[in-house]
Amino acid sequence: MLFQNKQEQEQESSSHPECHLSKRFKIFKKYIYKYEAEIQNGVKGTSPLKNGPKISCKVEIDVLQACSFELRTSECALTEAVGVNSDGTLTYAPVADAENFQTAMEKNVLKFVVEGETGVTLYSEDEKTHILNFKRGIISTLVVPVMGKEQSKDMITVHGICATEVKVNTREDIATDVTITRDLSGCDHFKAQRSHNSPLAIVTGLQYPLSKLIGSIQSCSYKFDNQKKHMTSATCTEKHIFLPFSYKNEYGISSLVKQTLTLQGTSKINDRVFAFRSTDRKDLALEAVQDKNLVQTSDALMTIFRDLKSMHKQPHDNERAHTFQRLVSELRGLEVEILKQATTQMMEEDKFLALQAVTQCGTPECVSSMLSILKTMDSDAVEVDAAVYALVMMHSPTGLLVKDILEIAQTRQSKPIMYALSNVVRR
Repeated sequence: MLFQNKQEQEQESSSHPECHLSKRFKIFKKYIYKYEAEIQNGVKGTSPLKNGPKISCKVEIDVLQACSFELRTSECALTEAVGVNSDGTLTYAPVADAENFQTAMEKNVLKFVVEGETGVTLYSEDEKTHILNFKRGIISTLVVPVMGKEQSKDMITVHGICATEVKVNTREDIATDVTITRDLSGCDHFKAQRSHNSPLAIVTGLQYPLSKLIGSIQSCSYKFDNQKKHMTSATCTEKHIFLPFSYKNEYGISSLVKQTLTLQGTSKINDRVFAFRSTDRKDLALEAVQDKNLVQTSDALMTIFRDLKSMHKQPHDNERAHTFQRLVSELRGLEVEILKQATTQMMEEDKFLALQAVTQCGTPECVSSMLSILKTMDSDAVEVDAAVYALVMMHSPTGLLVKDILEIAQTRQSKPIMYALSNVVRR
């Protein structure tokens, strides 16, 4: 039986000559790791105060075929920094949504295939984007380099394909201590994420030039078992620092991201079937997460709206700008159906204030709400045509925008509406 399993393993590995991970993660085995990740944001060199979340999970990797894996996460804990001890270490406390996070992390098994050093395909079923991003971070840490001669090579990460320097610190029968370093700004998916802003803003798009002023490097240290050849530990550290206000590119406004994997044990498995749906393919690169409220309700929105509406009668007029910003932030956090209901209610209470807030919002859902308002107005009003055309020109096309313009065009076939429809479809 042992001979048969060994023969199966050799046949499987030989059928995947590009699968270097088959030397580190043997088929028909389960690898159990303790995973920890933390983010520390602060101003290094001026204050010991830091904030950020910390995650810990039990990670199980089942190797069903050469370089075909199943990832299971359990016993996950989500905490955040709440203070600093006298010795400078951070103290943590559970976050309010820790149980939901644990449930979401345990819900699905993530299947993935590694091809060489630059290809990872995920097969995700019904996984929320932010949870999938957490699991991407775990997988990225597992993708170890080929331990040949020291060299610069391209490797896959959550930031895309990155030029990576590999250094072997200790070599026995195999390389047992390896360090890799990479400049993340050179990765092909390391880019600024565009956030929603007011379409009336005079200066926009600053996230792109500002992102070039941030220095980002990553280093990873891997340890391997000389006899069994599998990975016993991995520590990856990312350092991001805002260069204009830094000293020696080390001290200043910074963010530290640290991930560790520590082997807890291995065991044999009997499962041989690696089944997946080809329509659920995802890349390893991080996806942008929609910043929407977990609880979709308009209660908080309407409370802020009424507070703002009553401020002109109170001696707190200097708080109007801050309260208005809170109102716009709440609007941006709502999905389209809840937002349309809330917008209708706001229009009934104060039409002028409601239009100001929804116009400043800038999300596709807010644009849809604005168009819904315009559809209820006088069908012969030239101002409606002008407003629809202006909204289309100010915003990037989305499926929701195309749908709304098509609905308007069915009842209002004026030239501005037709121009707006043509423009949004062509873009």
